[in-house]
Amino acid sequence: MRLAALSAVCVLFACSSDDASTPVAPGTSIDPTKVGTWTWIEVPGAICRDGSPAGFGVNVGTASKMMIYLEGGGACFNEITCASNPSKVSARSATRGILDREPAENPVRDWTHVYVPYCTGDVHAGNNPDGNVPGVGPQRFVGYANMGLFLAKLAATFPATSRVLLTGVSAGGFGSAANYGQVVRAFPSVPVNLVDDAGPSMREPPLARCLQDRWTELFKLDTTVLAECGADCTGQPSPLFAATVHWTKLRPRDAQGLVSTTGDDTIRSFFGFGANGCTSYAQVTEADYAAGLADIRAQHTSPNFGTLVYGGTTHTILGGAGFYSTDPARPFTSWVRAIVESDTVTNVGP
Repeated sequence: MRLAALSAVCVLFACSSDDASTPVAPGTSIDPTKVGTWTWIEVPGAICRDGSPAGFGVNVGTASKMMIYLEGGGACFNEITCASNPSKVSARSATRGILDREPAENPVRDWTHVYVPYCTGDVHAGNNPDGNVPGVGPQRFVGYANMGLFLAKLAATFPATSRVLLTGVSAGGFGSAANYGQVVRAFPSVPVNLVDDAGPSMREPPLARCLQDRWTELFKLDTTVLAECGADCTGQPSPLFAATVHWTKLRPRDAQGLVSTTGDDTIRSFFGFGANGCTSYAQVTEADYAAGLADIRAQHTSPNFGTLVYGGTTHTILGGAGFYSTDPARPFTSWVRAIVESDTVTNVGP
């Protein structure tokens, strides 16, 4: 793989969302009466992959509902990907897309917003504080463990929460699917919806099993998302995909969905490291990626799961102004509204 191609891949991974960050005041505890202002909560025990402190931003809403949004930013599993993956917290909030309280079309505008920065390199899914990437060195892949700490604080602070939307873009999209089980445990008596933007766990192909195995070993996914999935994932040829099917069985009344373009350039590059048994690199073709999306839809037969697929090669939509598209082929706001207001989800697009 030539240097120019490697650089292009790194740029793609670094550009996982167009969130706009705002200054956030630090705090040691959440004040549930402090409405409409971002507060940064640094949680003891939560760390980034470089060992620096981790936490989350919270902006209290007027409704008794909560959106947990996981930031994107690629993954760290080799020298190329780790070079452009955040190793410490940068953004502490965002005010665009689904996190923008201004547009009347926003179905969660009055909810409490929780922003989880991405700094663990493991798509928010790992529990391996002693990770090591050849050529990079020791890494703390503890995104899933961090989420457990965050959820404990959120559940204790907002005991009257009546609904939760777990969502995220890119790495945060994969992370939302990986953390659904522990969010349900934290909020067991209320509906928990899932909207995964640009984090599709596909079967092989186009997501090579060798790549799935590499992530499972490095991030210790067998102790996190796959442990949550249990027998439904054990022995499956594509266990990460099997976990997403498991969630629909776990909460059959709670609507869940996936958003993606038909030829997402970034994710096709991400999956490209699985070429030839993970011995070379070749970006997944648009045709194969589209087929993978179609397979997801075909394999998810539960009425509480749907996909919103739209044309193009762009990456992520929920974190930017495009969430408010007026194109009838891209009904993002109304599609999410149906999920969070009536637990209704449909398949949109090819």
